[in-house]
Amino acid sequence: MRSVVITGAGSGIGAATVVRLDRDGWRVFAGVHGPEEIPVLDRQTSDRVTVAPLDVTNASSIKEFAGLVYLQLGADGLHALVDNAGKGFAGPLETLPIEKLREQLEVNVVGQVAVTQQFLPALRRSEGSRVVLVGSVGGLVAVGFAGAYHASKYALEAIGDAWRQELAPDDVQVALVEPGPLATPIWSKAAHSLDALPSTDRYGDRVRALRERLERMGKTSAGPEQAVELIVHALTAARPRTRYAGGVAAKVVPRVRRLVPDRLFDRFAQRLTA
Repeated sequence: MRSVVITGAGSGIGAATVVRLDRDGWRVFAGVHGPEEIPVLDRQTSDRVTVAPLDVTNASSIKEFAGLVYLQLGADGLHALVDNAGKGFAGPLETLPIEKLREQLEVNVVGQVAVTQQFLPALRRSEGSRVVLVGSVGGLVAVGFAGAYHASKYALEAIGDAWRQELAPDDVQVALVEPGPLATPIWSKAAHSLDALPSTDRYGDRVRALRERLERMGKTSAGPEQAVELIVHALTAARPRTRYAGGVAAKVVPRVRRLVPDRLFDRFAQRLTA
């Protein structure tokens, strides 16, 4: 039976991927951030799924979760790791508290590296194992008022490239999944994060417009199923692609961005929060 570890499995893309891989017969180890998410996921899955707390920013939590996985795997290897945990802080960089920038990078970048480091020994014991990093079109194109989030996703692109090269001799394949906008809780959480920012006349109108847009995107975007399909392909294809772009936005916008002069793109992007 193939086995997989999935981080950020309590909601959105992570939860949908757990349910799908369970249905496909995988042995799934699902790491969730909030304890209240455990019974919700348990009710949707079979006894092939083990759900446990995992804070990717906490070394002790990572080690405890990994110990549970290694105990249940025994001498068997781990076929795949899906680094999906992530969050997004929105707002102007000028007023974003520095601790929020650090938290953004800790969750979306450092945490992914820390978890992957922990499971590489088990991945090396499984032939043709996979690491799938869930990035974003936001790691390819940046717009204002999401600088911290874009920084984290751009970094993940670089880490994916580096690790793909470093792990190739061990037959551990690395793929990046780059979804476009999807209807997941990250949008509403990002919108609520704006409420904690200092109020300023300089950014007030644009921040309010951004909040409305974030709420709207969370309701009108496509569901996580598209990203799940990409993850499944990255896990199961005999020769997985190095990158999987999801949806028209993720496929078209980065290509157009490369052709458009910076100043012209800036004027277009600024209309999003005008």
